Amino acid sequence: MNKIILLLVGLLLTMSVQAQKAEPIQSFAKEAMPMQWYKQQLSLWKKEVEKNKLDENAWYNVFRAQRILSYHDSTDHRKTEERDADLIKVLDEMEKVISNTYTFNFCKWQLGGNDMKFYPYLEKAIAIAPNRKDHIDYMINIGELQRNSKQRNEYSLKRINVGEMSTGMMYYNYNTLIGLEKNAILITAGDNDTYPAWALQAQGIRTDVTVLNAYLLHIKEYREKVFTELGIKQIDISKEDEFEFFNKKLVQHLAQNKNNYPVYLALTSAGCNNLLDEIEDKLYLIGLAYIYQTNSIDNIAILKKNVEQLYALDYLDKAFYTEISIDRTKQINQNYIVPMLKLYEHYKMAGDIQKLQWIKEKLIFISKGADDEKTILKYLD
Repeated sequence: MNKIILLLVGLLLTMSVQAQKAEPIQSFAKEAMPMQWYKQQLSLWKKEVEKNKLDENAWYNVFRAQRILSYHDSTDHRKTEERDADLIKVLDEMEKVISNTYTFNFCKWQLGGNDMKFYPYLEKAIAIAPNRKDHIDYMINIGELQRNSKQRNEYSLKRINVGEMSTGMMYYNYNTLIGLEKNAILITAGDNDTYPAWALQAQGIRTDVTVLNAYLLHIKEYREKVFTELGIKQIDISKEDEFEFFNKKLVQHLAQNKNNYPVYLALTSAGCNNLLDEIEDKLYLIGLAYIYQTNSIDNIAILKKNVEQLYALDYLDKAFYTEISIDRTKQINQNYIVPMLKLYEHYKMAGDIQKLQWIKEKLIFISKGADDEKTILKYLD
C-alpha cells in the first residue's frame, strides 16, 4: 500500500511540475487557451525574466501573455487605459535591458496597434531579424492599409510558405469567396476570415472580390482610400458618431458604391459591432455569408448551388493534412451548421433522401464538440 501511495505522490508531483512549466504563447487567433492558463504562464515567464534579464524569448512571452489578458480577459473590468498600462509597463521594463533587439522593437510596434507613428520600430525589428515570422501579418496589414496589393500578396504568400497558414482556414475561406457574385464586397472581422482570404487572392483566387476587415475600416485614412476606390461618398465620422456608423450604417453605405457591387457579410462578422442589428430583414443567407439586398431574393436556390456545386467540403470529414490550428478550425467550421440545417429542412420537404443523408452526415461531424451538439443531434433524429 505504501508503495502505491508513494507512486501516486510521485505522479502528482510530476504532473505539478509539468503544469508549472513555462510554455510558448501562441497567437490568440491560432490557439485560444483559458484565461487562467495565460495568468499562470505570465507568472512563469516573469520568473524566467528574473533569472536572465537579457532573455528575449522570456520577455516576448511575458508581453504576449499580458497582451492577451489585456485584450481578452472578460473578468477584468478595468478601463482600457488601465489594461494598456500593464502592457506599457512591460515595454518600459523591456526597453531598459533589450532596447536594441527584435523583440523590444516588434512589441513596441504591436502596442501601437497599426499606428504608423510606430512604424520605425517595426522597420528596425525587421532590419535586425528579417527572417522572423512574427512581423508577417503586420506587413500584410500595412500593404492593405496603403492599398498596396503587391506587398499584401508578397507577405500573404510568405505566411503560407513559413507554415503559418491553417489549411482548414484556407478551405473555409475558399468556400466563402467562391460563393460570392462577381466583384463582390465582403466584410470580415478577424484574423481567420481575413488573412486566409487575402492569401487565396495572392494565389489568383477570386481577385475580383474586395475583402474589407471591419476593424481596419475604423482607421480614417484607410477608410477614405477604400471609399474613394468604390465611389462612395466620404463621411467625416466624429468619435461620437463612430459607434453609430459602424453599428448601423456601414453595410448600407458600402452598398451605395458607384458600380452597385453586391455587399456580403461573412458569417464570422455577424457578431462584430452588431453589424446585423439594423438590417436583419435585408440579409439573406447564401452559405458562409449573408448578402445585403433591399429586394427579396430566392436565397435557398443560391444556397443549394453553393453547397452542392461550388464548395469544397471533403476537407471537413476527410482531412488528409496536418492542421496547425485544430481547435480554431473546428470552431470556425461550426458556421456551416446554420446553412446546412437550412438545406436539411429543404431536402426533407422535397423528399430528397440521398441529399438529406449526405447533409446529415456533414452536420453530425461538424457538430461534434459544439455547445449545441445535443440539440442538433436531437433535431436530426
